[in-house]
Amino acid sequence: MKSFFILIFLLTNYFSYSQKTEIRYFNTDKEEVTKKQFYRQKNYRVNHELFFKTDSLIIGMLVKRKNQGKLEKTELNQLRQHLSLLSGEQVDSSNTIVINYLSSTLKLPYLGEKSRWVIFDPDYLNNLNKIPNVQQFWVNNPDNQNLEYFHNDRINWIEDSFRIIENLFFPYEFELGSFVVINSDGYYISYFAEYGIEEVIKITNECINLK
Repeated sequence: MKSFFILIFLLTNYFSYSQKTEIRYFNTDKEEVTKKQFYRQKNYRVNHELFFKTDSLIIGMLVKRKNQGKLEKTELNQLRQHLSLLSGEQVDSSNTIVINYLSSTLKLPYLGEKSRWVIFDPDYLNNLNKIPNVQQFWVNNPDNQNLEYFHNDRINWIEDSFRIIENLFFPYEFELGSFVVINSDGYYISYFAEYGIEEVIKITNECINLK
């Protein structure tokens, strides 16, 4: 991941001397591809496009929506402590953690119309809570303070003030947000960009059994 951003930095500096804005395209393996290949490989079910822009360079990148990894034991313990501190709720080490993460959005004025995103439907938690030993948290990016729109009258949003959760799981900014499921052994599955109830339930059941 770090080497790819170094590549972006080098490309940005190289093309800063050009009068014309250049566009470079990369696939999910961070390999440069043609524009035609980029859009041919684009598939919202499995990836999502992101664009990074400077004065002289635009980089288009396809990012996998579903990602898997494992936290080190110290990282897992720190995450539990962080969530416990923010929420005031003790995180049981035997539980699977589900984090619905609200990314940064424009600070638009709240005009009384709340989000109709299905993830805020009461059926979401009703279905999730049928899975044994699961603890769920609503976490917002500190740059997103428009929480009235996201039902803060009934949802207990906790702010990722030190960006610990963002740095662990969400290196990219997507509209609305993403989610991650972490099992008791530290294995996790993250899912980027807008999602529905079925994705959370399916991935939670899948993550529980990761070894």
